Amino acid sequence: MKLLREPLLHFLVIGAVLFGVYQWATGDETAPDEIVVSAGQIASLQAIFSQTWQRRPTAKETEALVDEYIRDDVFYREGIAMGLDRDDAIVRRRIRQKMEFVADLAADVQPTDAELRAFVADHPDRFSGKPSVSFTQVYFPSGAQAANEVEVERLRLALDAGTTDASTAGSPLLAGSDFRDLTKSEVAQTFGADFAAWIDRATPGTWQGPVISGYGTHLVRVSERVEARELPFEQVRDAARREWLHARKVAANDALYKKLRSRYVIKVEKMPGASTETIVGVAE
Repeated sequence: MKLLREPLLHFLVIGAVLFGVYQWATGDETAPDEIVVSAGQIASLQAIFSQTWQRRPTAKETEALVDEYIRDDVFYREGIAMGLDRDDAIVRRRIRQKMEFVADLAADVQPTDAELRAFVADHPDRFSGKPSVSFTQVYFPSGAQAANEVEVERLRLALDAGTTDASTAGSPLLAGSDFRDLTKSEVAQTFGADFAAWIDRATPGTWQGPVISGYGTHLVRVSERVEARELPFEQVRDAARREWLHARKVAANDALYKKLRSRYVIKVEKMPGASTETIVGVAE
């Protein structure tokens, strides 16, 4: 009785039943399918081996590679014939990837400069220079040594009047005092989002503040603000090419899916307890 509870016995019985059903359904009188291992396929197997092991396979290893390829093909064909590929998420996903790869190959056409220029013109936000800001800051640390509001305001007036040198005012900050051509996200990375939002509204040319960051208190003078601007085509050509190819492949995949989907009547049953009604998609 213990033997009947062995998992291996269960597996063997199930396998025998599946094989028996398959043999009964197909019979033994049909002519065997042909498996051809071409010279090109053998060369491909050898190339994969060489990439993995950094040397060419020997004659015996090549023979083993071919035997393994035949073994894979035999089991694959028999598995497909028995329907073992059905309802298998991994198989479904792999076949979908191959179908999308076919669509990618069809879309793999190099664009002309005229097409790229038109693409850049249609998507100016993707290929324009980001806004940037240049500024100088004077730092006052938090804690016991923090300057009071009166001292900070007095220093701000002196800096604005030019009677005090910013390089000798305040306390040293490891991040630095002068910053050139930083984008808003780069300012936020250094000083925090609130500081970046404040400096994004600051008027250039005068000392302003105090403004708080993660470091402490600052007086800030914005020296230059550069708005988003159009970049030379030569500077964005490579990025535009990558984006153009990606957009083309996405469109090709969508077109292939729409064409294939039109062959089916799609019915999605209502889930128990769902508020939505049954969705029925019919091919056009």
